[in-house]
Amino acid sequence: MSAAPPTSRPYPGLRLLLFLAAVALGWNLDGYRLLDPDEGRNAEVAREMAHTNDYLVPHLDGLPYLDKPIVYFAAAAALMELLGPTERAARLPAYVATLATIGLLVGFARRRWGPDAGWLAGIAYATTLLPLVYARTAIFDSTLTLCTTAAILWLFEERPVPAWAAMAVGALTKGPLAIALPLLVMIPHALATGLPVRRLFSWRALGVFALIALPWFIAVSIRIPAFPYYVVVRETLQRVATGTFHRTAPFWYYFPIVPVAAFPWIVPALARARGWRATWRARGAPVAREPLLLASWIIIPLVFFTLNHSKLPQYVLPLMPAFALAAVRNLVTPPLPAGLGGAGQGGRTYPVVAMLAGAALVALTHWLPAPIDLTPAEKAAIPPTALALGVVLFVSAACVAAGALVRRPRAVIAGYAMVVMAIPLVSGRLLAAVGDDRSAAALARATAAALGHGSASAGTTAVLGILAYPPSLPFYLGRPVAVATATGIELTSNYIADYQDRYRDVPSSPLLPEGYWREALARCPVPTVFVATAANRDARQVLAAALPLLALDGHYAAYGPCRPTQHPQSPQPPRRGGRGVP
Repeated sequence: MSAAPPTSRPYPGLRLLLFLAAVALGWNLDGYRLLDPDEGRNAEVAREMAHTNDYLVPHLDGLPYLDKPIVYFAAAAALMELLGPTERAARLPAYVATLATIGLLVGFARRRWGPDAGWLAGIAYATTLLPLVYARTAIFDSTLTLCTTAAILWLFEERPVPAWAAMAVGALTKGPLAIALPLLVMIPHALATGLPVRRLFSWRALGVFALIALPWFIAVSIRIPAFPYYVVVRETLQRVATGTFHRTAPFWYYFPIVPVAAFPWIVPALARARGWRATWRARGAPVAREPLLLASWIIIPLVFFTLNHSKLPQYVLPLMPAFALAAVRNLVTPPLPAGLGGAGQGGRTYPVVAMLAGAALVALTHWLPAPIDLTPAEKAAIPPTALALGVVLFVSAACVAAGALVRRPRAVIAGYAMVVMAIPLVSGRLLAAVGDDRSAAALARATAAALGHGSASAGTTAVLGILAYPPSLPFYLGRPVAVATATGIELTSNYIADYQDRYRDVPSSPLLPEGYWREALARCPVPTVFVATAANRDARQVLAAALPLLALDGHYAAYGPCRPTQHPQSPQPPRRGGRGVP
């Protein structure tokens, strides 16, 4: 069911601006290194999938990695087979998912409010801060947001079959959250508006969901029997209800995050918030269904995430399409005149906010706080980046204020859009500095140069982490990395850590006894580079006495390689038996 859109001709200026915004989203996508831990780990899982052609069970360091389902890894792996194992291939699925989300919003807004509104909805989402960040990050949340957005919009339009298909793909991307989020939005919306809840479900829709989602789940469960318990209890129930994942935060955690995440379109999105009583009183009328949908889309998931014990900024990314649509609806629909004449919404508030934010950024050129992990390159890159963005904010404020004053909607829209569009263009130096600090690329270069080999000769050399596993190191080396560890937690996989006793016993396991590195250093079965955390003073002291330092940054130190005193042979650490890795 859709409202009759207002009559409006396509607006060429908006189409061009949307195209430029889409280009800005992907600008310099491979211009900086993978950021550890998440990007490095996810890219390595995809690299191993492409290398082994095992598109059923993701693997990390040669071991099953069941912390997340298959879709993102498979997409990145397929791209790596085409483009090679690069940062661009690792990040492209997130970028493409963001473009697809833009397409969904364009189509929905065109159907509801006309062509101009469609283009504006795409612009609003493409130039919102959090979608920009995660369109350029090799993690799952942009793909999850695509699936939840499709499900919510299609359920609203009474198309349950494609909606549940989208939820199935989302479940194969990030688990049960892809089912919970749309239902958290649509069930309260149905109850509030008096629509039947059962219209959200149908046997046909549930059958389509099962046909898409269950085959992979069943196949992995047959291959790894522990998988159902792990994914349902450990990865879902414990993540939501307990603090065992060490991502706890105060209840107000998202209160400062959401306004920044939804900037700048949160300003026009909330322009009619004071009229919520009238909307609620009219909740049974068709005119109230759209605003109540958008309110439910923001408020109910936000309450859920606030009560959730596990909190991260990207969890609120699926809320951002609602802010974009709310902004567009406020700009193009009554009580303001039809068309884009409502672009003055937020024309007074936004300039003040933008001017204050711009002044704060410009102040960084003269007063720069010194975080513990700030490198010299980052310190040098922050002031010019902050100055450029501060100037853009000043111009943005002027455009919105002047455009609202003289009723020039193009100036208002360009003012809102230009800030986020400018970020990829002016932040290249800063991103490169952050990437150098947050990745193991330099460590990998030094290690590969010292061993004098590419990944093809990995069997005659070794890299051994001592209670350390730089997540992007195996990706940049093109090979797994062994780890001397007591718990396996260094691999940043809850599944591997939970079942590390089982996987220590398999042939060629990368999980070695915690003290094995001393034996490897003493007898050196093959040329080996040893990697320790920068803070591991005891191990570094022993290594420094025996081997040259290859690389040292704020996170890790690499020493070696040791040189075999006998004929090279594969290291044989003590084991308790042999079981094949599933």
